Amino acid sequence: MPVSLLLAAASITLYTGPRPEEVVVYKDWTTGCDNVRNCSAIALQAKPKTAADNIDHLEVLIDRPLPSHLHPMVKMKIPSGTENPSGLMLFIDDRAIDLPSPSGQHFIFTGPDALALIRKLRAGTWAHLRQVEDRDFARASLAGLTASLLRMDEQQGRSGTAKALGKPGTRVPYDDLPGYHVSLARPARPDRPPSEIQAKAMADLRAKDQCAVDVERPGAPPKLIRLDSDKSMIIMPWQCGNGAYNLYSNIMIVNGFGEVSAATFDYDNGITGDGPSNVLVNVSWDDEKRVLEGFARHRGIGDCGRVDRYIWGSEKFLLSEQLLMPECRMAFDRIRTWKVDVVDR
Repeated sequence: MPVSLLLAAASITLYTGPRPEEVVVYKDWTTGCDNVRNCSAIALQAKPKTAADNIDHLEVLIDRPLPSHLHPMVKMKIPSGTENPSGLMLFIDDRAIDLPSPSGQHFIFTGPDALALIRKLRAGTWAHLRQVEDRDFARASLAGLTASLLRMDEQQGRSGTAKALGKPGTRVPYDDLPGYHVSLARPARPDRPPSEIQAKAMADLRAKDQCAVDVERPGAPPKLIRLDSDKSMIIMPWQCGNGAYNLYSNIMIVNGFGEVSAATFDYDNGITGDGPSNVLVNVSWDDEKRVLEGFARHRGIGDCGRVDRYIWGSEKFLLSEQLLMPECRMAFDRIRTWKVDVVDR
C-alpha cells in the first residue's frame, strides 16, 4: 500500500474527535500550531514603561506552513487612519527595512523576503513603523519572538536544520511530518424549507426562556434553519443572563415530526462550565459554507477570545475550525489550533 494511503488510514483509525493544540505566550509574543502543524506567531502589545512610551501597537503576524517547499509569510497591519501608507518606513531598532507596496490594510512579506525579515526581527529589540519625518506611528516589541520561533521549529521538526527560523543549523531534515489530517463532508444545501415546530414544543421552549428579572434582550427572535432532509436547527437567543459583549443562544434541533431537542456537539466549548452543552455565544450562521460559529469574547473590542466553527454531521455538530487569542493585548489575529478539510459532497 502506498505510504500516502497508509497515513490516511492511520488518520481515520486514530480519530476520536477534535483535539485543538496548545497556544503558548512568550513575553510579548504568542505562538501555536494546528493539528496539521501549520504554525503562527503573533506580536502582543508591550506594556509601556512611561507615558511617553504609549505608542500604538504594530500588529505583526508570522505564518509558517508545514510543507518544506512553502515559505513563511509576515504580515504587518497598517494602522487605522493612515492617509499615506506608502509614506511609512519600517525600522528594526535603527536599521531601515524596505517595505513592499501596501496590500489592502497590510504590508505583506513573502518568499525569501519574509525569511530575510524574520532573521532581522529575531536579532532586534523593537520593530518601528515610522512616518517620513521619523516619528513612530506604531511599534511591536520583539521580546519573546525567538522563543516563539524555536517552538514553531520544534513543532514542525525543523529544529537545528537550515530552514529553522529560531536557530538554524546543519542537521539534515527528515521528511515533512504528516500532521493529523481529518476530512469531513460539507453538508449539502437542502432544498426544503425548515421543519415546522409543534406548537406545544415551541410553547415549552418559550416557557423555559422566562426571566426572573427584566428582559435584557427583547426582540431577539429564534432563527430556524434547515440542516438536512430530516432535521432543522433553531438558534434561540437568551432573553436575559447575557454579558455586556457576550450574547448567548441555545442551539436546538427539530426533527421531521416537529419534535425539539437540544443539539449535541463533538467538542466541549466550556461556555457553561458544566461539561458539553448546546449553548454558544455570539452565534452566526454562514449559509454559503453551512458553518455555525460561536465567538467568545474576552473583552468588548474583540482583541482576545476564541472562535469555534462547526459543520452539521447528520447527528451532531462537528468542530471544523478553532481560532484562539488568549491575551487581551491589541492583537486581532488568531492562532488556528484546529482545522479539518471540509470536502464538498
